[in-house]
Amino acid sequence: MTILKFGAAGILSATTLCAAAYAHTSFMYPNAFVTTEGDHVTVQASFSEDPFVPEIAVLSEDYHVILPDGSREDFKTLTQLRQVVVLESDLDTEGTYRFTTGVRLGRKSKKALVDGEWQAVFGPDAEVPQNATEVITSQTETVADVYVTKGVSTWEAVNFPIGRLLITPVTHPNEIYLGEGFEFKLLFDGQPLAGQSVEIKRQGGTYETPKYERHVEADDSGTVSLSFDKPGKYLLMTSHAVDAPEGAETDERSYTTSLTFEVAR
Repeated sequence: MTILKFGAAGILSATTLCAAAYAHTSFMYPNAFVTTEGDHVTVQASFSEDPFVPEIAVLSEDYHVILPDGSREDFKTLTQLRQVVVLESDLDTEGTYRFTTGVRLGRKSKKALVDGEWQAVFGPDAEVPQNATEVITSQTETVADVYVTKGVSTWEAVNFPIGRLLITPVTHPNEIYLGEGFEFKLLFDGQPLAGQSVEIKRQGGTYETPKYERHVEADDSGTVSLSFDKPGKYLLMTSHAVDAPEGAETDERSYTTSLTFEVAR
């Protein structure tokens, strides 16, 4: 059993912190972000703490591709292993493709209010403290995306909404260059999330010490503008918790969306 404690700052902040501290982040990682002549792409999907080092395979019934014209199709092949799912898709036409886990429901957990502090309780054998005065149940909902462009960049797949919590690029996600930065908006149900926290990690593995990790907040319009000191592959993640939809099995739903992108020279 694992119990995490939080101050009585509120339910939403406790859930967000809990997800960030305890959960792995799902990602989609392609063998190429931009190509001129490639006829297919291979994508890995996994949960990990260290970006793009597979640990736990992402199980989803909603894996799909958004084509450059905005239409949807399934992956051509999907192979599920214990630590990673390997997917392959054709690149038949020029433009930007979006590869996604789709919307997937994850684990359920509980939080208990004990002596004015919220305690997040995890584990199959976890028991709620007997002196808890309130108990809230929660479930995660995640989406992981990546964009790949063949030839000229297009916007139809980029602007296609998937899920409730959106990372909406203003800079094209396959045109992020060192010295120019990356601008995007954070939206929930179409509305900007002012002050929303974002976590950014860079691929580095055991060879980068200390590991690159940043936390920034959106401005009042839900906009985030990032700059980078090195080229490389990056993982962007944000989480937001609200009351669960009507008919849900839990009191609360914690939404997490991630985006893999490349910063080029």
